[in-house]
Amino acid sequence: MKRLLAIVLCALLVLGCSSVAFADQVFTVHHIGSMTHPYQKGAEYFQQLLQEYSNGEMDLDIFGSNQLAAGAKAVEGTQLGTIDIFIENPMSVSNVVPSFDALNMPYLFDSAEQAFAMMDSEYCKVFAEDCEAHGIKLLGYWYNGWRNISNSKRPIEKVEDLEGLTIRIAESQVFADMMAALGMNAVPLANSEVFTALQMGTVDAQENPQNNYINNKYYEVNRYFSMTRHVFSVEPVGMNLELWNSLTPEEQETLQKAFDDATVYARDLAQTTETNQLQEFLDKGADIVVTYIDDLTPFQQKVAPVYDKYRNGDLGVYVQALEAAKAAVSE
Repeated sequence: MKRLLAIVLCALLVLGCSSVAFADQVFTVHHIGSMTHPYQKGAEYFQQLLQEYSNGEMDLDIFGSNQLAAGAKAVEGTQLGTIDIFIENPMSVSNVVPSFDALNMPYLFDSAEQAFAMMDSEYCKVFAEDCEAHGIKLLGYWYNGWRNISNSKRPIEKVEDLEGLTIRIAESQVFADMMAALGMNAVPLANSEVFTALQMGTVDAQENPQNNYINNKYYEVNRYFSMTRHVFSVEPVGMNLELWNSLTPEEQETLQKAFDDATVYARDLAQTTETNQLQEFLDKGADIVVTYIDDLTPFQQKVAPVYDKYRNGDLGVYVQALEAAKAAVSE
């Protein structure tokens, strides 16, 4: 009887294990989102396709909610090989690959479609090349959405309403210069410290895509949410370069194809979520004030000096590549 029970328990354990345990190659994937976030859903679809295209020989082990690391630490982990693949924002990547700070330039993109056309163009191959120089294989870009400003003081209806607000930013000199140009005082803080800083009044405001504003419950301490759309965040997805180079050409092709096909799904899902999420939140009776700004021209004019600074600095070649890509895809 005991022997039979042991056999049954072993069988259950085997059946309960994920397919990850049976693949020849398993790659860890890091992202910041929750289990319901588009990053998680996109990563799961990437996993499904990778299993299918590799006939079960390759798989992913997905870790959301910063389980493995956070921000720049996740990118550093990928560079060092302790994490295989990251899904991160340009600010975090720029701490390891400095050129990515150029993607934080204010009002760089006019639409999501234009943004991805630019990043997928030949002009922006320089970012992939720079990643490789820092030990990272750039697989591509996912959708993080428009970054908007929330605050606890007042609705932002015109650029002058930003004057004097203290705003939390991630660590990025471009972001610091942008906020200064808009009349705000920027305070770099880790993502884990944002809610408490808003709650305690250490800062008045924060800026993030609306998905973060809602999922992180910033609305509880920042009632005013204003559609400043100052940055559109394309989300770099990178892999440890040494690990990538260890794969055969056929394995590289399989992994890249699975990623590319999953990217179409992930971008579409994230964009649909962004479109519907806020209205659904308001329909549930959310006590927030949403301000839509019809004319962003005064905001764009305020940040023009940021472009003057970075065109002539270390990021100049990357800013120029982005501007050339924008001109090309807008023809």
